[in-house]
Amino acid sequence: MNALFDAILQNVTEQLSQGVSVFGDMADDMDELDFELELEDDSLDVLEPSDKASAKREETDEERQLRVLDGYITSLPYPCESVEEMKRELDNIIGKLFIAVESRQWNHVLVWDRIFLSWISLKYPLPRSLRASLARVYYELIFVPAMDPSFVQVFASTLRLLIGNKPGSRRKLELHELTLPWEPLWEVMEPEVWHRKRAIVSSRNLQNVLLRVAEACSDYFPPSEIPKILDTFLPRFTQETATTVLPLLTAFLPVSHAHLYMPFMFKIWEAFHSYKIEDSILTALGALAVVHVAGKAGEFGPEGSLPWKDVGIFSDSEWAIIMRSCLASMNRARPSAFKRSSNRYAHLAQIIVYSMSVDGPVRDPSQESTMSKENSGQKGYLAGSKALDSLDRLITSVETFFHPSNYGAWTFALTAFVQRLATEFSTRWHDEQLPSCRTPVAQRLTPAIKRSVVEVLRTPVLLAMFSKDALTTTWAQSALKPLALMEPDLIMPQLLERAYGGLESINETHRTTAAIGALSAVTTPLTVRSIWLNGQRNLVPLLELCLPGIDINDAVKTVHTTVFILTALQHVKIGDLNMEGSVTLGHDAPGEDVKMNLEGSETPLSDREKKKAMSEEELEEDIVVRQSTAGFADWVVSFFRRIFALYENLPEEGGKSGKTGGKTEETVLKSINSALDVVCANLSDSLFRLVLNLTYDYCTTNARSNVVRSIGNLVNSMARTRPKETIAKFLPFCKRQIEIEIAAGASSVRTTSNTATPLPSDTTLHWNLAIIRAALGYGGRELLRHKDEILDVMNTLRKAKNERGYSSFGRMVNRILATLTGTYPMENRLVNPRQWNDPYFERSHHQSWGKQFNNPKDIEIVWHQASDGEIDFALEIFGQIVNPTLDSLNDLVRVPPEDRDAVWRNDFCRMVYLVRSAWSGAASLFQEPEKTDGSPCLDPEHYIPGLNPTYVRPKTGFALTTPQDPRYAKAVAYRQQFGQFLHTAFVALTQDTSLDRDSADAVDASIQLVRALDVYLLEYGISQEAFATQRRHFTITLDMIKAYPRQRSFPRSVWIKRAVLYHYTRMFQHVSWRERSALDDQLMFDLVELSLSPYTRLRKHAQGVLLTATALYRRARQLALPRVIEALELEIEKGKTADPDRQKGALHVLSDKNSAAFFCSIQPETYISAILRCQSQEKPSIQKLVGSIVQQFAASLTEESLASTSFTLPISPLSSALAAARQVSFPPPDEQKILKEARDTLNLHLERRSQRQQSLLKSLENTATSPNTHWRYKEYATRCILSALCRDEATTPPIVSLFVQNVNSEHPSMRSYANRGLAKALLHTKMRTFSKDRRQLWLRQWTNPLSVNVNVDDPEVHLRGLEEPLVFGRSDIVLVDKQQHGFLTWAKSIKGYRPPPRSSSPFVWEAASQPCLAAIKDAITKGWVDQFVTHLSQESSKALSASQVDIRLENILFVKALFKMFEATFLGPFLERIDGLLLEDNKYAQRASIEILTGILRGSKHWSGDEQEKLWQWVSARLPRLFDHIKPDTILMWDTFLGVQLGDRDPRRNQPLVDFINSQQIDFSGDSAFAISKRLATVGMMTDALGSRTESQIPRLMTMYFDNIQTPYAEIRAQIAASIGTLIGAEWHPRYRTASDVLLACTPENDALQLRKTKYMPQVQHYIDNFELWRSERLPPPRVSQSTYDRVGLTLLQWIWGTAHSVQAPSIFPYVMPLLPEIFKMAELNDSSELQLYSGAVLNVLSSIAPPQEFVEGIIDKLIDAVKTSPSWRIRLSVLPVLQVFYFRNLLNLSEGSVDQVMSVLLQCIRDENVEVRETAAKTLSGVIRCSQRQCILPLKNRFATLARRTKLPRRGDKEAFTIAIRTLHSAVLGLCALLDAYPYSVEPWAPEIIEILARYSSDPAPISTSIRKCAASFKQTHQDTWATDQLVFNEDQMQALATIVSGTSYYA
Repeated sequence: MNALFDAILQNVTEQLSQGVSVFGDMADDMDELDFELELEDDSLDVLEPSDKASAKREETDEERQLRVLDGYITSLPYPCESVEEMKRELDNIIGKLFIAVESRQWNHVLVWDRIFLSWISLKYPLPRSLRASLARVYYELIFVPAMDPSFVQVFASTLRLLIGNKPGSRRKLELHELTLPWEPLWEVMEPEVWHRKRAIVSSRNLQNVLLRVAEACSDYFPPSEIPKILDTFLPRFTQETATTVLPLLTAFLPVSHAHLYMPFMFKIWEAFHSYKIEDSILTALGALAVVHVAGKAGEFGPEGSLPWKDVGIFSDSEWAIIMRSCLASMNRARPSAFKRSSNRYAHLAQIIVYSMSVDGPVRDPSQESTMSKENSGQKGYLAGSKALDSLDRLITSVETFFHPSNYGAWTFALTAFVQRLATEFSTRWHDEQLPSCRTPVAQRLTPAIKRSVVEVLRTPVLLAMFSKDALTTTWAQSALKPLALMEPDLIMPQLLERAYGGLESINETHRTTAAIGALSAVTTPLTVRSIWLNGQRNLVPLLELCLPGIDINDAVKTVHTTVFILTALQHVKIGDLNMEGSVTLGHDAPGEDVKMNLEGSETPLSDREKKKAMSEEELEEDIVVRQSTAGFADWVVSFFRRIFALYENLPEEGGKSGKTGGKTEETVLKSINSALDVVCANLSDSLFRLVLNLTYDYCTTNARSNVVRSIGNLVNSMARTRPKETIAKFLPFCKRQIEIEIAAGASSVRTTSNTATPLPSDTTLHWNLAIIRAALGYGGRELLRHKDEILDVMNTLRKAKNERGYSSFGRMVNRILATLTGTYPMENRLVNPRQWNDPYFERSHHQSWGKQFNNPKDIEIVWHQASDGEIDFALEIFGQIVNPTLDSLNDLVRVPPEDRDAVWRNDFCRMVYLVRSAWSGAASLFQEPEKTDGSPCLDPEHYIPGLNPTYVRPKTGFALTTPQDPRYAKAVAYRQQFGQFLHTAFVALTQDTSLDRDSADAVDASIQLVRALDVYLLEYGISQEAFATQRRHFTITLDMIKAYPRQRSFPRSVWIKRAVLYHYTRMFQHVSWRERSALDDQLMFDLVELSLSPYTRLRKHAQGVLLTATALYRRARQLALPRVIEALELEIEKGKTADPDRQKGALHVLSDKNSAAFFCSIQPETYISAILRCQSQEKPSIQKLVGSIVQQFAASLTEESLASTSFTLPISPLSSALAAARQVSFPPPDEQKILKEARDTLNLHLERRSQRQQSLLKSLENTATSPNTHWRYKEYATRCILSALCRDEATTPPIVSLFVQNVNSEHPSMRSYANRGLAKALLHTKMRTFSKDRRQLWLRQWTNPLSVNVNVDDPEVHLRGLEEPLVFGRSDIVLVDKQQHGFLTWAKSIKGYRPPPRSSSPFVWEAASQPCLAAIKDAITKGWVDQFVTHLSQESSKALSASQVDIRLENILFVKALFKMFEATFLGPFLERIDGLLLEDNKYAQRASIEILTGILRGSKHWSGDEQEKLWQWVSARLPRLFDHIKPDTILMWDTFLGVQLGDRDPRRNQPLVDFINSQQIDFSGDSAFAISKRLATVGMMTDALGSRTESQIPRLMTMYFDNIQTPYAEIRAQIAASIGTLIGAEWHPRYRTASDVLLACTPENDALQLRKTKYMPQVQHYIDNFELWRSERLPPPRVSQSTYDRVGLTLLQWIWGTAHSVQAPSIFPYVMPLLPEIFKMAELNDSSELQLYSGAVLNVLSSIAPPQEFVEGIIDKLIDAVKTSPSWRIRLSVLPVLQVFYFRNLLNLSEGSVDQVMSVLLQCIRDENVEVRETAAKTLSGVIRCSQRQCILPLKNRFATLARRTKLPRRGDKEAFTIAIRTLHSAVLGLCALLDAYPYSVEPWAPEIIEILARYSSDPAPISTSIRKCAASFKQTHQDTWATDQLVFNEDQMQALATIVSGTSYYA
């Protein structure tokens, strides 16, 4: 079956797997394999009878782990290590790990960590106390200062594995067993989240790693720390940081004691219009709903658990917010700026499902669902559950959007949501069936709730099933699976009805494919009678209907068909129950339950007993099922014939890999092979014989070249199941045919390339070779019966000389040796062999279809292990076939190079192919002996004898393991001969490369040699690729079968795959980290040379093998990779005569990330020096490769990898964690000795580490400064120097001089690296100067001497203190630059700065950096400054547009760093140089001057007072001229200058600039719009940058804006609108004193976040009061836009529009409410397109925003009132769509009164005088009825029908009466059409009557007839797919009426 998964992963079935796989992360954690039944389940009876009395006691964790282990090791066919032995190994591992940690040998920590993970994967018990201690140690390791980020990632991964705190799985550590502090994690994480601009590393991903750690560990943070966590995060919560802080906060907060913070989350949700914030809150609420589903009975106890409230753990008001968000997530009616979250639907589903319980009265089933909000009139809830009732109304409102014809952007969201609902509900339902469930019975799901949920989700899933979008279909199919398992009676009949329809009458191909795919998802109910009694009868008919789906012309359908066959039959025995010898059903049908554990032979007595227990319905079903199985024989024959037909239409095989056709054909064939494996495995004896004869007849009468591989796969499927019969059938014929063909000259034409086209004359040989190879592939012991025949065939095939012939022979030998020596299961059937062979099972196997087991011990696995006879046969093959070939090869390589012709190469290739194939197949023949003669490659710097990794290799299934066995010695000798030949062949093939170059196919021999080296070095036991593949196959199989996370019963095949994976795990661990022999070393050296070959194909093969081998063997990189460097350096020395191919080969090896990491850790200088000496080679490919290597090298040179702090800095918490862990572990006896060795070695390591860093920098410096170095390589060296700078050490003067020099380089990229390098060096100087110790240095906790923490005891006093004038030298004045606090709450203290002294510098930089600083001072001269400015003034290659230029932040940061460090030292030359440029007309020169000026001003932050005043005097003198010089193409630079300069700075630092801006007088009546705009933009940038610091000026500015809101300039009004929104946002800051105050204020009735605060409502009301007057004074077109009404209205609309698209959108509703009537009036003004456009846009965007709950009813009332009272039909027409959207978005929160008002106004509008209003009202009415008012359908039908019947059309002469009658009748017709449209995809019982009524008026005048035709056309379109069923509702007269309104004839006839 292995071929299945490749097919699944390559095409449509991959999507199916992804859809079903809710638990796809299972493969990441080996502990998920422990899926035994829950401990409390009494059905797990694995104890002896005498032990049953003690089985009721609670099982300890150690006992559970031992039981799990026993389930693994007893499933293997060989003995495993004892628990005591592995416990000693664990003690050794943990002891060495702790020693490595204590001695700071981090590389050794990684090694022992890997060994520890390997030990864990073997499933031996790990004591919980030790697990908890290890978790604490790993937790502390994450916080070691200056730890390499890659190490941190490893430690974090192991920590998460130890904790295992994943949803859906059992906690590996209970909360009381582990307590973790959260502060250290935040201390490390904080600088990663809020990093300094100059310290940012773009490739660094540490914050995401730490965030995952926080999410995994948050439950182990003490709940008592919640207030402290809130005190830490909430002060940082601002409008700007909300989207960052909230995800952090939710990651750190424990789920216990959530009542402390949950109300706050809802208040934040209400206040912020942000999808990111909403996603974070939904994520947290989803987790809380799941964890606290048990309420006070939960795991956190009464104090820590959330109580159940109105709906689950939520109140009614909270639930209203959740459901409003849920409804909003179902469509796309939102501003496009907000992103969607892929996990949102999962969290919403969790909230809904885990809030379900019986918490209200049960709704009368006969009552139609009313969709209005619950109130006193509400009669009940669906199944008594409020949450379920909300879900029902939600699904009902969006049900029509699931239909395929209504496909859109919303389809995926809806289907994904439904899929998650089904999955989450199934999970909860099954969890609550376990005895361990904590949820009180009263709060659990009930059968009524379960059935109602399935009924609610059934229709949308069945509709979406036929979507044309493959992903949507996949989600629908995924949802079908849990629904069908929970309530098959509800799902399966309707699904089968659709499936039969899709398969029998094929209307569209995608429907057939979708039907087959849906059946694949529900095969369990189809086959397991205990789940659905009526399922089995449909299996054979469905299989028959699906057979046409196997079609080579439709790959997708074929794959779906084969997947259905596979999933349906993998747990079914395919056999006829009606054959002679079976017992008639009556009273002899076994009644074995699908989960029966006992498997003994059935007896007639037990048969009769089971018969008595069966009901009449079951007996009747048995008869039907037995009769249906008679069709198995015909189906099997048809299936195989269909396969044969498909094979015959395949394209010819060919290409490099000999594949059949392209990727599509290969995918189809893989899926077919998977189905064949299943079908053949489960055939009964008689049917297998039938298939065997059928296949034999086909194989012996055909020989097709395009079917060779495929026919081999078919025979392979048969041989896998029944090798004895298959071999006996095919071997004689194939042997005879092969001998005939070889004797006749087949495969006699010599070829060595696999791309050569096979000769037609060889087809019969290849055909029979494929068959015999497949037949012999799984024989095992059965091969011994035919040993002589097999050897004869092998000897015959040795004569094959064609590549296709000898490669087929080699693969045959490979398969034979693999089956003889391997360890693998012999079969994979649905029941154990004993039961399979039971005659009673033969006649009643349908009772066991889908049988599942919940105990691995119940599984009897028939393993194949090599017997003595098989081992002897394998050695005989080596002795008679392989080794003679090897002898011939040894003779061949002795032939002189000049005598080697094409014949020689052919002989060499075919013989090597045979030998390597043999050894590849015999990978498990013997266990390698101990190797001691390989080069140790020990490095004194890292080698510690006591810590040298010692690895106890697990026992595994090798055939020969005893060295004393003569056969073992023979096998070892054979392999040794193979290895020695490989080296000999290498020497022979490389004797004279010039001769090789003259031969076009000479490379084939060398490639065969490389592949043979691959086999010798890597094909031992199991390869990493094979292990990963098996693990992936198991995961996919489990995902396809698993129905819910904690499922513990699985089919037998899953348990077998689990055992195989465990076997492979042991095997892989055994072969990993292999020791090397001297021969291995030599062969690796040979691979190094082959990796440098001039032939590209050969190089690539050799490089791949070499890199894999260096990863597999211990210290192989130390052995082989230095040879590569030597080879590269040797070629470099040759200069222009160097061989570019050898250089390229070496560079490719060195470019491997593992190779680069190796050299970076031990020899970075040697590595990069060799790379940077490649400049003499001019080939572009080599230079491109060098650039890639340098980029990778520079990225790997992190500061942490170069620093020594992590090795030397004392870390008390880690030491304490180690001490505590040692209390529960057993250290090695020589611990102190090893510890001393490790510490001594560490000193040597630190010394050499420092030397390497210095040597590296010196080497790079020499390269960068050498006159002989190409500029590109100078750039490479400079870049590497930039990465190699470390904060631990001061930068040397030559390095900074290099940077200063290159700042003015002619190459822009060089300038960029130099800028960053010099800025980094200066930053490190500052960091070291301000840091008290290395811990502060690395955690970025250094303190500026001027910094001070200001206690915020009284916020008002603190704020007043910030307004005191700046006086230099005064210590009582505090400058606060960054506004990080004070929006929600204040921190206890805020970081500020004292003003610098008046005349002296406040800083004295560290002495170690003085030479560096002096070098910079000497290098920066006036000429340097001139050149620097000149470069900055050049035109940039990247610009925002042709008319505008952008400010470059990197230049500002560089100048800032320079002036921050040297203060005013260089001020004179810079100011002198930019003085003239500030007013230049050249915008690029002006940009350069502004960048420099901005950098100087930002860098002058801590200058002495005198120097700052001088600078500001210079700037202030030029500000007026600079401001006047601003032009439209430079305004952006001015805005950027203000934003950068004023941002994150106390305004008092920029007081002259602030005063200048405030002094600007804005004359709104001026003639220049740009002059006004410029001043407004300046003020706007200041207020935006300073935020709430401008609060004192906001009233003045707001007055100015409101007073000039009617300015004649449109761009000015737009700026005013934006500024009003900005200033109102700046004033929004609730500002509580502490986090506790915030939480106390978050009550439902309190406006905690001041959303409803309307400070400027009087100004807005003033305009509202005057609108009517202004409207009457509007000017006529075309001057209408100059009217006061239009100007004011448009400005207010722009303000509302802008605010509605910001995070503070909900705060706009208090202002909008009184404006709504006027907005409606603006929407009707046709003479002002802009006003009409903005009013409509504002109404639309407001309808898509969630307002505070109390505004919902008010908005609805305003909308209704506008429709009712407006005299203008245009207003009604524009308001109705808004009303519809707002109604839908707030549907679940509207009162019944509001719903009634909406219905009333719609019924009023449907009789409106204007036809457009009537039609819009009818469309809206249809939507309202569909969503919420279905109970009104019958009254409305009667109402409209009566109105139509009473309305008679008078003659046209009476125009008034005729018009009134037409309007009345049209309203009735529209009402009836609206009712029809409310059910677009079904035909309700009342619909035919409506159609009859409409037919009477189909010929009436327009618009009546027009509306009827539109309705009919829509009805036709939406019902054509289901018309076969829908038409049954109509009688003959009604059908005629329908035909009349559609087209005048019967369309459906």
